[in-house]
Amino acid sequence: MKLFLALLLLLPLPLWADGLRLSVIAHNPTHEEVWRVVQAAAQRAGIPAQARAVPAERALALANSGATDGDVGRIEGLDQQYRNLVRVPEPVYHYSAFAFALTKLDVGAGWDDLRGHTVCIRRGIKLFELRTGGMRRQLLDDEVSVMRMLRSGGCELALLEPNNPAVKAEMAAHPPLYQLQPPLEVTPLYLYLHKRHAGLVPRFAEALKQMRQDGTLQKILND
Repeated sequence: MKLFLALLLLLPLPLWADGLRLSVIAHNPTHEEVWRVVQAAAQRAGIPAQARAVPAERALALANSGATDGDVGRIEGLDQQYRNLVRVPEPVYHYSAFAFALTKLDVGAGWDDLRGHTVCIRRGIKLFELRTGGMRRQLLDDEVSVMRMLRSGGCELALLEPNNPAVKAEMAAHPPLYQLQPPLEVTPLYLYLHKRHAGLVPRFAEALKQMRQDGTLQKILND
């Protein structure tokens, strides 16, 4: 009996009854794509997982507090701010950040070209928050609010999801919304897990590595 109890103490803590619950940003096409990659990696690694769609800022807060088991797609370095999160080192996605405007502005120098303009961004998208620090900006709750602020003259530039249906509709409207080229930045996104699941990091990393090598990851994104 004592040996049995000792062995039990060495076992990892169990997952939720229905597997990992991972934060996904609600109404965000990029996170929808990222979730498909993470879901496939979880299946390959034999780890049950499901998504919980929540607002962008809340997604990270829930993962850090342990209310969810992680966040599916964020930039590198957030584990310095959210100390309870552990990054899976294999990227799940490469994200292109674009600026939009009602006139064709030059953004060839990247983020530096945003300085001197007012900028609208969605609250909780950490890449946008970090890169626009110190700029004149408005933080809003969703892309629809960002576009409304841009149309009303509350800002000159907006950082938006190109694949968002509402953004596509605005690009087809008159006057059109312009997706400025080139992208401001292309950066990898990563899966973060709550530290209680740090033991799963190698399994996810290996699954993602295999998916990248055998073409599964790109096939998911292409589909």
